Amino acid sequence: MSEFWRTVLLFLCGGGGLAIINIIQERWRFKAERNAKKEDRNEEKSDKIEELGKKFDSYIKEQRTFNEGIEARQKEMDEQMSVQSEALKLILLDRVLYLGQSYINQGSVNFDDRKRLRDMHNVYHKGLHGNGDADFIMNAVDELPLAR
Repeated sequence: MSEFWRTVLLFLCGGGGLAIINIIQERWRFKAERNAKKEDRNEEKSDKIEELGKKFDSYIKEQRTFNEGIEARQKEMDEQMSVQSEALKLILLDRVLYLGQSYINQGSVNFDDRKRLRDMHNVYHKGLHGNGDADFIMNAVDELPLAR
């Protein structure tokens, strides 16, 4: 064996070989730690995504509950409005009929009273979608002579 190969062999069997083995071990350790850190980061990301998903699901449930409450309140308010509208319609009809009959019994009506009665009838008939029950009386009031 030549002197060169003998030196290489001694180097590899001695401290140089140990140094090379150490370098290889350090490199493997470095790669393993790097992979472990990468896995840890991925697990943290996964945990955060899972946590955000849970928060989002909770938010969606709260929003649905809130929306259901709003819808229930809106339905309740619509029902109240309908009842109030019907009550106002009945009150206006009663008032138009009463005043119209009073003017017919008097035999005359002044201009301002007739205008006010006509306005009430228009609100009842057009605004509240009355059924025309007061039309006959309104026609009779319109034919009355104007009082001075």
